[in-house]
Amino acid sequence: MPWTPPERASWVDRLNVLGESLGDGGRALAPLDEETLLRSAREATGLDDFGDDWFREPLRIFLLALEEEARLNLIGRLLARLETQRILENRLRIEDHWKRHPEVERERIEAPLVVTGLGRSGTTFLHDLLACDPTSRAPTYWEMMYSVPPPEPSTYDTDPRILAAHREVSLMDEVIPSLPSMQEVGGGLASECIYLLAHQLATDMFVGNFDVPSYMTWTITTDQKPAYDYHRRLLQLLQSRHRGERWALKAPSHLHNLPLLFATYPDARVVITHRDPLRQLGSISNLMATIRWMRSDRVDYDGIVQSMGLGFKYQLAHMAKLRDDGAVPNEQILDVRYADLVANPLESVRGIYGHFGIPFRNDFEERLRERLASRPRSQRGVHEYSFADTGLDLATERARHVKYQERYGVPSEV
Repeated sequence: MPWTPPERASWVDRLNVLGESLGDGGRALAPLDEETLLRSAREATGLDDFGDDWFREPLRIFLLALEEEARLNLIGRLLARLETQRILENRLRIEDHWKRHPEVERERIEAPLVVTGLGRSGTTFLHDLLACDPTSRAPTYWEMMYSVPPPEPSTYDTDPRILAAHREVSLMDEVIPSLPSMQEVGGGLASECIYLLAHQLATDMFVGNFDVPSYMTWTITTDQKPAYDYHRRLLQLLQSRHRGERWALKAPSHLHNLPLLFATYPDARVVITHRDPLRQLGSISNLMATIRWMRSDRVDYDGIVQSMGLGFKYQLAHMAKLRDDGAVPNEQILDVRYADLVANPLESVRGIYGHFGIPFRNDFEERLRERLASRPRSQRGVHEYSFADTGLDLATERARHVKYQERYGVPSEV
C-alpha cells in the first residue's frame, strides 16, 4: 500500500544529502559500534561501572540491527547515537548513585496504578489524567532520562534538567512539524515506562523508532525479568527524595508482559484500555511510519501494517488466555473502554479510583477539570489517518476481532 510521508523540515533533507556525500552514510561522523558508545559514555561521565552485564546482549543486537536493517539516513544515525549514549550515560550515573546510597534499595514500591492496552487506545490520555493527582507520582521524561541526582519536591517543576530534556525530545517536532498532532511530547510531561526499561536496553522505544526486526524478535522471545527488576530499582531511586502515595505508570508494552509485571509488583492495580483494533491499527501504523521516516528515507509501511495487525491479534488473545487461565490476578485488573473514557473522562477516572478503593479528593478533581480545559486538540492540529490507508480488507480484519469486541463491549469505529 502506498504511504505518503509527511513533510520534513528543509534542513533535515539538506543534512541527509550531506550524509550521502560522505560516502559512508555518516558512519565516521556518528559511529554506532558498542565499544565506541561505551567509551564515549565513560568519558562523558568520568564513570566506568555499568553494573550487571545483562544489557550488553540487547545492546549488541540493537546496534547490529541498526547497521543491517534500519537503513538509517544521517539524522537517523545522529538520533540513534544521541538516544543510545544518553541512556548509557544515565545508567553509569545511576549505578554510581546506588553504590554511594545503598539505602535506596530499601525503598518500597507499593500498589502502583498501571495503565496498559494496545497502542493508541487512550493509554496516554488516561495516564495524563492520573498524573494530575497530587498524591501520585507519574514519572516524567526528564527524570527517567536524567535520573541523578534524584528529583526533590522543592525543585521538581523547576529543575534545569526539564528544559534540557524538553529541547532533546522536542527535536522530533522540529524534524517533522506535523508530529505534534500525532503525539504530545515534553521534558516535563508524564511519560511511559519504555524509558525506564531502556536502561537495560530492552524496550519498545527502539522498536517504535527504528525498523529493527531482529531486535524486536529478541525482545519478545527473551525473558525480560532483568529489565523489570531494573525498572523497579529505578522507581526506588526516583522516589528516594520525592515520594507519593502511589506510582501512576503506563506502557502498552506491559500488556504482553502482565505476568512479569505482577511478579515485579504483586500488589499492582492495572487498568487496561479497550478500543476498536481497526481504528487503532490505522493510527499506530501512520505514527510509526512517521517516526521512522525521520530516521530513514525508506519506510516499509506495508510491513508495519502487517506486523502491527498480527501483533494486535496475538496480544489480545494472549491477554484473554492469561486472564481465563488465572495466570494473572484478574481481581487486580479493571477494563476501561476508550469510548467511555473520551465521552466522560472525569467519571472514568472517578470509577477507576472507586474500583480500587483509592480516595478521590477534591483537589484532584479540580486539577482534572483544569487539565481537561487546557488541552484542546485543535492547538496541536489533527492526526489524519484511516483504516483504509492500511490497504487491508475491512471484513477480514473485523472478523479477527469479533470475540474481543464482544467480550469487552468495544464498539466499532470503522
